[in-house]
Amino acid sequence: MRDVALVNMPFADRRRPSFALSQLAALVNREFGEEVNVRVCYLNHDFVRFFGTEIYDAIAEGMEQHVAGIGDWLFRQVAFPYEPDNSEQYFARYFAGPGWADFRRAVMTRRERLGEFCAFLADRYRLAEADLVGFSSMFMQTVPSLAMATVIKDLSPETVTVMGGANCETPMGATLIEHATQLDFVFSGPSLRTFPRFLRALIDDDLSAAHTIGGVVSRKNCHEPRYRRAIGADTDVDDLVEPDYASFADSFTGLNATVEDPVEPILFFETSRGCWWGERSHCTFCGLNGQNMGYRSMSAENAVRQFERLFEYAPWCTTYSCTDNIMPLEYLTDVLPKLDPPPGSSIFYEVKVGLDQQDMAEMARAGVTKIQPGIEALATGTLKLMKKGSSAFQNLQLLKNCVRYGISPAWNLLIGFPGEPESTFEKYVADLPLLTHLPPPEGVFPVRFDRYSPYFNNAEEFGLDLHPVDHYGLTYPFPEESLRDLAYYFNDRSFSPYLIAVARWLRPLAAAVSAWCAAWEDDGRRPELRLEEVDGGWEVYDSRRGTAERYPLDPATAEVLLTLERPTRLDRLGAELPHVEGVAERVAELRHLGLVFVEGERAMSLIMAETGVDPLPRPRRSLVSARRRLPITVS
Repeated sequence: MRDVALVNMPFADRRRPSFALSQLAALVNREFGEEVNVRVCYLNHDFVRFFGTEIYDAIAEGMEQHVAGIGDWLFRQVAFPYEPDNSEQYFARYFAGPGWADFRRAVMTRRERLGEFCAFLADRYRLAEADLVGFSSMFMQTVPSLAMATVIKDLSPETVTVMGGANCETPMGATLIEHATQLDFVFSGPSLRTFPRFLRALIDDDLSAAHTIGGVVSRKNCHEPRYRRAIGADTDVDDLVEPDYASFADSFTGLNATVEDPVEPILFFETSRGCWWGERSHCTFCGLNGQNMGYRSMSAENAVRQFERLFEYAPWCTTYSCTDNIMPLEYLTDVLPKLDPPPGSSIFYEVKVGLDQQDMAEMARAGVTKIQPGIEALATGTLKLMKKGSSAFQNLQLLKNCVRYGISPAWNLLIGFPGEPESTFEKYVADLPLLTHLPPPEGVFPVRFDRYSPYFNNAEEFGLDLHPVDHYGLTYPFPEESLRDLAYYFNDRSFSPYLIAVARWLRPLAAAVSAWCAAWEDDGRRPELRLEEVDGGWEVYDSRRGTAERYPLDPATAEVLLTLERPTRLDRLGAELPHVEGVAERVAELRHLGLVFVEGERAMSLIMAETGVDPLPRPRRSLVSARRRLPITVS
């Protein structure tokens, strides 16, 4: 029997299993039975104890830590032990200044013992005794995995070490295998087909055959274009390999019993791959899906069965998160109505803006309480620049519906898109204080240029001079030309006007967003803006400024406000309300009170009003899926 250890290294989120390794473990058990003993080792949980939950979670979840790539850099000396220490250079570039002194001190104290701790874990999990050790790399897991592979190879040179995951797709994986000698093979792209073929070669003592598998890269074949550029063949999304979460459950339960701040687990599910919107209009900044944007969704029957199996983990786990980039729209009618989630369940889905009230109501009933809607901007001009196929008005309607149905949206306000005018930022500063009754973004960030995105693929077209962000050169001792093939994140060095505008406006925008977020920290006192009927008249309740205010509206002005529940051209509003006198003056009053959002020639009410009318209804069957593709019309 061959022994296969699949290892999840830092800085994976301690609350979540590795979906890839859990699937591979289940697949190996299904395909090889007693020929292979496969085990998933959650070493990241051991490192949670090693670093302490505060530091570990800060690195795993913090945006500043992620942008600085510190999770990878910390393991540099173990992964590349013959390289000189460059901590002074690193901290001169990142986390400089007295405000980060405690953080620097804490991570450096632990960094000194990382090699020793890696050796301890290699012994504890008997990794050097395994025939094959496989690592999965997403975000900041590459150098930690290289570090552990280095330790394993020192103990047992004959152990085969492999790596896969998002950080290994071509050309990144080929560059890794070319320079990181502690790895024997890298899996580029999907591996549910290539890994079993590779494992069969290992079992048959014929590793030479592994060098001929498309999507498997080695130092022997990495210079041949047909292997260097290849990605593994994908499986049918309906060929469901139910992930084996048993190892995660055991490790997570043990971790929670030994830390002072235990957390709730989150389990992954997959119901689609690719992006149905990206197939038609690839968002300019999006590098997700690598080279395989093609959309395919799981049948409704299989999706329902998968959710039912997930629900069996309750009450131990009641939080479930998609790996999908976008929810299949047909699930609104074919899957969600059939779900009966356990009490307290929370399902997370990535969705596209444009959902109407009926959609949101069905999602909430089915337990979809958290979404990532891809809002990104509150300016229609910017949304057009990024080819989002949405408007600022649609984004605001979605945020209003999130409040209405108790759904929490995860979104960021992105700025600095090439071609974005400075007037956009100026308008944001004026508009954001009016929106504090709606769910805030998690922060405001300059747009990032990711590999595989249109910005990366067509950099010259956008006037971009892209180079790997600085932490790659500070972490990997590879030639400069190789870093370009290794990096996923890039900076623009063109010093274009949009970059100067970002530098000027980032701080005031960040202050406005911070104030917005602070107003939502107390669940019981979140800002509200609503229209109420009082004694046959209308009254506005407004607590956006921190104190509750009430002011009456006469019936005609209230009617104008309610009409603006649907985004309306101001020059046509009078024609829609021919019986109302002084429409323009009433709109001016509503603008003075901060009750409407105005962009160009159109305006929309910001107020929460239950009128019984959906301002943005979507035809029930205007659905897009892998099985039914109808034209999309974007206004």
